[in-house]
Amino acid sequence: MTIPTHEDRESAKETLAYIRRTMESASSFTAVSGWGLIMVGFVGLLAAWLAWSGTHDADLRIWLPTAGISIALACIFNIRKAKQTDVPIWSGAIRRLVWVMAPALAAGAVLTVALARGGSEHLLPGMWLALYGAGVTAGAEFSIRAIRWMGVSFLLLGAAALLEPGAGLLLMAAGFGGLHVVIGLDIVMRHGG
Repeated sequence: MTIPTHEDRESAKETLAYIRRTMESASSFTAVSGWGLIMVGFVGLLAAWLAWSGTHDADLRIWLPTAGISIALACIFNIRKAKQTDVPIWSGAIRRLVWVMAPALAAGAVLTVALARGGSEHLLPGMWLALYGAGVTAGAEFSIRAIRWMGVSFLLLGAAALLEPGAGLLLMAAGFGGLHVVIGLDIVMRHGG
C-alpha cells in the first residue's frame, strides 16, 4: 500500500472543492447576501419615511427609484458574496431563479402603470408586496429556506394591504424595510454574510 503524497492530498482537496461548488451551483443559489438584504431594507425604510412625509403612500417618484437602487444593491452585494465564497454568480441556479422571478416582477411593472393611469394608486402597495412575494417565493425553490419564508411573508403583507389599503404604507415599511433587514440578519448569522 502506498501513502499519498502531499501533492496527491492537495489535488484531492481541490477536486472535492470543485465538486462541492459544482453541486451547490447546480442545485441552489447560496450566494444570497444578508448584508445586501439589510441595505435593501434600509433603502425601503427610507422610502417609506419619504412617502409618509409626502402626500400619498405609493408616490412613484419615491418608489420607482427605490426599486432601481434596491436591485442594484442586491446585485452588487450578491456578486461580492459569490466571489468571496467562490460560487459562480451566473450558475444554473441563478439563471433559474431569475427566470422564475421575472414574470411576477414584469407583471408588477405593467400593473403599476395600469393602476397609476386608472387612478387606483391605493392598490399599488398591496400589489407590489404580493407580486414581489410571489416572485421571491418562486425563486426560493433555488435558494435557501429563509428566502422562502421571506416570500411567503411578503405575500401575506400584500394580501393584508389589498384588503386594507389604508395600511399600505405601514405594510410596505414592514416588508420592504423591516422584513429585508430581519431576513438579512438571519442570513448573516447563519450563512456567513
